[in-house]
Amino acid sequence: MRTRIVMNLLKEMFLVVAAAVLLLPFSGCQENQSVSDSKPGTFQKTCIFAPQKITFNQLTEFSKRWQIVAYIDVYDQFNSRIKAAGIWRFELYPKVLRSADPAGGRIKLWSDIDLTQAAVNNGYWQDYLRCYKFELPLETEVKGGTYILEAVCFTAEGKRITNTVELKR
Repeated sequence: MRTRIVMNLLKEMFLVVAAAVLLLPFSGCQENQSVSDSKPGTFQKTCIFAPQKITFNQLTEFSKRWQIVAYIDVYDQFNSRIKAAGIWRFELYPKVLRSADPAGGRIKLWSDIDLTQAAVNNGYWQDYLRCYKFELPLETEVKGGTYILEAVCFTAEGKRITNTVELKR
């Protein structure tokens, strides 16, 4: 009787060990990750955090009678705000009500702002806000009403990214 109990215990232990060995490949261990074939000291030559989207910050406004201050956030593919080299263009339009294209005739086209040089780019960057600040002077005072300010960024990768904001005077 005692031998029978020992034999049953041995069978059960064998089954448990066999099941554990069979389930080992499915236990959630990760596969080895592949190692890059590149030589030490080399790196990818393209920008891995490229601008994908721009948006006007809520601080954008008519700041003086003859000036608009535009605050613009630049986002990468992971939706993080970043600095980015590029050429910026700004245009101001009056808003046309009940129209398929709400932007009327162009009021102002500012000269392109080249932020491809690091020192110039850093001059427009507001680090504490994590955005760019552009002071756009007007030649004449704009009257009361609603206006559309459009920003276009031509990125170093050759993309054209745009955004608009409505400003009330």
